[in-house]
Amino acid sequence: MTILDKVRRKYRFVFLCLILFGVSNVYLIHVLIFESSNDFKKEELKTKIPYLKTSFDPLQATDVTNVTLRRISDASEGVSSFFTPSIFSTHYARNFSSLLISDTLPRGSDVWEIASRWVTGEHIVPGNARWLSHVQNALRNSAVISADVSTKGTQLKLALILEGGQKALFKPKWYDRDQVVVGHVYGGKDRHNGEIAAFYLARLLGLNRVPIVVGRKFNLDTQILPVSTTTLSQTFFKKNNNTCFYGVCMYCKLEDGVCADGHTLEGAVVLWLPNRFRLVKQRHPWQRTYSSALAKWQIYSNYCSVVKKWKMFQSESQLLDLVETSIFDFLIDNGDRHHYERFADSGKVLLIDNGKSFGNPDVDHMDILAPLFQCCRVREGIVSSLTELRGGELSRWMKKLLKSEYSIQPVLSDRHLEALDRRLELVLSAVMVCAQDYGVRNVLVVD
Repeated sequence: MTILDKVRRKYRFVFLCLILFGVSNVYLIHVLIFESSNDFKKEELKTKIPYLKTSFDPLQATDVTNVTLRRISDASEGVSSFFTPSIFSTHYARNFSSLLISDTLPRGSDVWEIASRWVTGEHIVPGNARWLSHVQNALRNSAVISADVSTKGTQLKLALILEGGQKALFKPKWYDRDQVVVGHVYGGKDRHNGEIAAFYLARLLGLNRVPIVVGRKFNLDTQILPVSTTTLSQTFFKKNNNTCFYGVCMYCKLEDGVCADGHTLEGAVVLWLPNRFRLVKQRHPWQRTYSSALAKWQIYSNYCSVVKKWKMFQSESQLLDLVETSIFDFLIDNGDRHHYERFADSGKVLLIDNGKSFGNPDVDHMDILAPLFQCCRVREGIVSSLTELRGGELSRWMKKLLKSEYSIQPVLSDRHLEALDRRLELVLSAVMVCAQDYGVRNVLVVD
């Protein structure tokens, strides 16, 4: 071997090492830039909880949360004496009767344009939407000019275009009103009546971030099938003289189609949001695992301290939105909010897709309240509204508001209405336990 060959071999090895070093650094840069850019990546979710051991007994850790839940349940009897007007730093006067007011629509008004103008980064419907009934009547009565499958979500729904060019979603009826959905809190199919009731509950609580929705019955043979796309119409079939279809979605199949009562199918019609708004979808920090495995929030009672460090929660507003969302979801028994959506320009968290609600009136899934009892921060406004709706007032007002859904009565069974009153007391009990631990002024937030 010549001296030249030795030099070539030596520097070939050095050159290969330099290439390997360069590639590894490029990969490292890729990881640092791209893999850490999203606060909701798995790496972020696996962040070790400070001052907690990384090796733990899941049963023992879970008991810590269960102790809190038991405290909340046991403390409910003291709610009346705790929540007096003096507890609030600001006077809140909610006039629930104003939700029943309907003004005459100005001549020549376009209801779809009115509904579109209502939408801002703060709300979908303003609190004083006095033309709301006109928009809802248009949703109930406008002719369908096009029907197609909807690719949104995992369950069967239709994408409609109504007279005037307004887009809407149709969620069909799967269950009778008195049917109890047992099993996991996220189990079963969407409840169209739950979607409707959730809208009116949000109005009562001042959480005006739910899309406008109404109940409606369609004649599938005359109102839907003739204007259906080929993709949708090919999924229609007859079963025992009933018109049925199964659509196209993740869980849609022929043997699990939805059937009308003869030709008539009841469902919920949801108004589509204006195209000028871009929605951002984010994974919920308190998402369930949808398996036997426990999520971090189900194990560590101080999980919220980690969530607060995430970039998107440096400003407390979005976290307070999630706390309000947890209260709303607990009341309607929705344990399926694995993601949440907001408007791209830093808008509030929207309460979209509330179909997995009002499944079992006899069970209170209190872990839905985890953002509330783990963070122990909540806006005064919603707590004040809840105190005004105690003593059966919540169910009474829900009955009043739901009367406007005249074509699909009753929207909720009495058992579900009673469950709302019961769960309201548990929410206030959770707030009280937080106040006892941290002080009222450190729990109630005025913003």
